[in-house]
Amino acid sequence: MEKYIANLISEFKNFALEDISNFSYEEKLLCLYSYYHYFNADSSKISDVLQGDIFADKSPDHIAGIYIDHESDNDDVDAIIVVQERNFEFPSILKMFKEAEAYAFDSKDNKDDTRAKLSKYFRDDDYRFSDAKPLKIRLITDYTPKTLNQKRAILNALQALEPVNKCVSYSISFGSEIEYEILEIENPKEFVDKAVIKIDAVENCVRFGTEKSLIANISAYSLKYLYEQFGYRGLFAQNLRYYVKNAKIDGNIIETMQEHPENFWYYNNGVIFICDDYTIQETSIILKNFSIINGGQTTKLIGETEFQNDFYLQCKIIKNKYEDEEEKIDFIANVAEASNTQKPIKDKDLIANKPEQRLLKRQMAEVGVYCQIKRGEKVNKKLYPLAWQNTTNEEIGQFLLSFVYQKPGTARGGKATICGNKERYSLLFGKKYNSDLLIDLLKIKAYYKLWANQVKKMDDGSDEYKVGLINNGMFFMTAIIGAICKIYYRKDILRQLSATIISDQKMEIVSQHDIDHHILVEQDDQKNAIFALFDYCYVKFYRPGYQFMKSFKDRYNNYSNFTKVNNNYYTYVFRQIEFEYRSGIPEEDMQFLSEILYHATDTELERDSKLLEKYVNVISNDLMIDTGVSEEISELIKEELIAYRTRTYKLHRIKAYEVFKNVACERIAKYAPQSLEELKSLRCLDEAQIILYGDDIINIVKKFVVRN
Repeated sequence: MEKYIANLISEFKNFALEDISNFSYEEKLLCLYSYYHYFNADSSKISDVLQGDIFADKSPDHIAGIYIDHESDNDDVDAIIVVQERNFEFPSILKMFKEAEAYAFDSKDNKDDTRAKLSKYFRDDDYRFSDAKPLKIRLITDYTPKTLNQKRAILNALQALEPVNKCVSYSISFGSEIEYEILEIENPKEFVDKAVIKIDAVENCVRFGTEKSLIANISAYSLKYLYEQFGYRGLFAQNLRYYVKNAKIDGNIIETMQEHPENFWYYNNGVIFICDDYTIQETSIILKNFSIINGGQTTKLIGETEFQNDFYLQCKIIKNKYEDEEEKIDFIANVAEASNTQKPIKDKDLIANKPEQRLLKRQMAEVGVYCQIKRGEKVNKKLYPLAWQNTTNEEIGQFLLSFVYQKPGTARGGKATICGNKERYSLLFGKKYNSDLLIDLLKIKAYYKLWANQVKKMDDGSDEYKVGLINNGMFFMTAIIGAICKIYYRKDILRQLSATIISDQKMEIVSQHDIDHHILVEQDDQKNAIFALFDYCYVKFYRPGYQFMKSFKDRYNNYSNFTKVNNNYYTYVFRQIEFEYRSGIPEEDMQFLSEILYHATDTELERDSKLLEKYVNVISNDLMIDTGVSEEISELIKEELIAYRTRTYKLHRIKAYEVFKNVACERIAKYAPQSLEELKSLRCLDEAQIILYGDDIINIVKKFVVRN
């Protein structure tokens, strides 16, 4: 543990962050745990390690830090208690859990303590925990029980300690578990190499397929052993996600184990292993290169719950029938997705194995970036040591949504819709982006965190808005840089913007996928160059936009809410960009930007132009051009287009918006194009949509409109 703490201290120093070498051992342990557990050792988020506040260890509530667990189903709040090995004693440990819960819920006794911490962290004095906002009180320690029996005794005692509030749960992370979690990042395993499970009888096994996959009844004790030995070392590596707590389901499983073990086989769906090979010896099955791909919840609960009598549960053992590595990976992914779709899992779990996600992961790996596409995946820090080399598919979606599609509010406040909203998911991931562009967006992420920390350290109070705006403004800043880049590379965009006054039309002009190359100059002093770009954007556009809003909303001071609303960006911040650049980018500004922004070649700019034709992001149905089409005719065209779309998407088993969106339908009906060129000029259909459906759409229009 000391080695890992020393490495973390060095990492803080490398990023010119707070010197945590002077922290107490407990505080260092908390920093170490949060860095790996909550932030997946993402160096770009190292400054966030201190966001949960490192509190004095003498606090009467024992809570040392507060974090959001984004890997949980409900974004649980984790209140962390830290106990050093030399102080790990029962029953005083159990008392700590009770006292921490009492302080968290009894506002009368802790107005200046726990409640103040919570309200500070959540920016909400009235924050209340509930089933939808669970609280996990988690004790972390460098102590590791000497035997499995000792560990089970401690966990059983904790399990018997019922929280007062139903929305609260207690848990302990021992030193060995923390080390295993670190190892999963520093030196991850994709499978368990070899292990043995016990079955009831060979004659009860059912084989299937030429490869002889099988169904057997395995001993709960043997599954418990697998969890205790390999739970953090490859056992769940091939699942869609790692174990995610669900209190209601957990309680039912535990009750069956303890009260009705003879019925467990009937009540539980069992587990699914996938392996390269297996051997049966009497009542033992030896598995080679295996992982659990379904049943993580059952396995974890069996592994951590004490029960008196062994029992059996169903187990499907799938032997991978492919030799080619790519085919093996696809097979594992398909089985994992199919076998998990009936479970209560998040949208981002279900998209983890989609072809476009695997392609994104492969694309990023080819340029030296680790992209997490399923919850619980761990980056290999040895292979991806730099801050920008670690990301997730959701994070890439957030930066694309901000930079390319100019929706920073949604990127910050609507993260769940990136994978949950099918139309938005299609917009973000239904196309391939230039790898150099994606790398530069990740560098913006990495350097923004460092810049924000520097701003906080150097703040002298002269700019009352600066710290608040910057702490909450990463995606606003990304959108500003995106708008600047689009104006920098697309010489006609300012003319188009000046030709319209409607906000939706302006944002449609600027929110297109239209950059197919680097956006940042690669240089030795890139960090300071990007810092200078941040300063420029803040002073020139971000702060003036906020000040403009404050000029008539003087009492508005909620920076967090301000940056969660797209309209605030459009109305106040983008307005500043358009105002400052109304006659073109000023010569002085152009000189500054040319030293930071990438110098695209003519070939690359031509690729940008082709992207504008290939992909269209339509927002408004009004182009402000003259049309002689009556409302009655428009309505008839619209009805016929909708009927055509319904027939088409049902016939081809695709989504309705893949044929065309509602806003595109409105635009076509209003302007009634009678040729493919006119249809293209409306810019409401992608190139592929025009190729597939353009002729049919024109024929529909011509049924109702005959132009002289």
